[in-house]
Amino acid sequence: MFSRILIILSSIFILSCGNNGSREYGNIFGGIGRSSSFEKIESFQSQQFFEYTLDSLAGATSAPHLLKDRLYIFSTDDGRILCASGKDKKWEYKLDSGSFIGAGFASDKYLNIYTIDNLGRVYSLDSSGNSRFSKQLFEPSKLEIFNTPLSLGNNVIFSSSDGNLSILDSLGNILYNHKYNSSILDYISAIDDENILITLSNNKFGVTDTLVCLSSKGIEKWRFSADGFRFVKGAITNGSQISLSGSLQGGDNPLSKIFYLDRDGKLMWEKEISNIPRFLSMSEDGELYLISYSSGMGQMLSGIFAYDKKGEMIWKIYYDYSIPMPIYITKNELMFIASNRETYALFYLQRSDGVLIRSLEIGGIHPIVFYPEIEVDGSIVFAGKEKLRLIRVDATAINKILPY
Repeated sequence: MFSRILIILSSIFILSCGNNGSREYGNIFGGIGRSSSFEKIESFQSQQFFEYTLDSLAGATSAPHLLKDRLYIFSTDDGRILCASGKDKKWEYKLDSGSFIGAGFASDKYLNIYTIDNLGRVYSLDSSGNSRFSKQLFEPSKLEIFNTPLSLGNNVIFSSSDGNLSILDSLGNILYNHKYNSSILDYISAIDDENILITLSNNKFGVTDTLVCLSSKGIEKWRFSADGFRFVKGAITNGSQISLSGSLQGGDNPLSKIFYLDRDGKLMWEKEISNIPRFLSMSEDGELYLISYSSGMGQMLSGIFAYDKKGEMIWKIYYDYSIPMPIYITKNELMFIASNRETYALFYLQRSDGVLIRSLEIGGIHPIVFYPEIEVDGSIVFAGKEKLRLIRVDATAINKILPY
């Protein structure tokens, strides 16, 4: 009898450690296109969450970086880089005095890690926490913000809000360096290893912003602008189509649009939207998911709009919540965080029509960094602020083996 129970428990453990998909590692938001697509995975986990305190003296300053399955890299507000698997801390690396990581991480196929600190110094570590190189890349101005690097083939791309852009090889050699007169918006994306998308903004309404496509050698291929429009976030792409959003004016009555391009920068369609655009996500086949918000006084209203690749609206839905992250996409579901003045919850929607499937209240784990990582079994992982914590939203072991 005991042996039978042991066999059953062993089976549960083995199956609970398995996965139902795969994913690209190396960059936040699902890959080089920053499209938030995890469609090799069937669906997200949602039944319970586990919380592990990794360090009680410091909190996370950026999203967790998934190096490989269940192995994570974290940054802390006291200037350390930590590696952990579950509740087990593998190693830590102390940065130079006075510096910390706010931008986040990228990694290559050899599991080498790349990041930039608040003082413009880049670091690369191997998967065991040993330093590969460290060098001063940018001399920051007082208000300069450094963006999360992009790992692209054998290169790594660093950028900043002051328009600084550098392409480095895996050994830290500078292949290309340029300073734009405009700010570079948050996350640089890429169509493929040879086509990089740089979203430039003047940070003013009524002034025309620009999307630039560069080769991996820094050669400009094309530009796209919409007269008078200020872009909101960096462009996203599924490798075939590109999308970004912008506003012509701010205030209570903004004029905003979504722009949808082919990989050569040609405008395929544009759509006017009634509220201020906030985040975009794109599926592998070109479906687009927009989160917008209303800026009315005392009002908390977010809209979610789904479009097909021809620009036709599939469905829309509104929530009396704030949504501080882009829609994450799997084969069957959509997922996002929603918050009101009382708590936080994860919402899970059916992709086909936006119907709410389930939700999971996670107010007890706040404060967290709002951008989670997704594991190959659909588990969702957050980093905790104030105290460094790994929070995994998962299914129970028994539910992972049930046939329904």
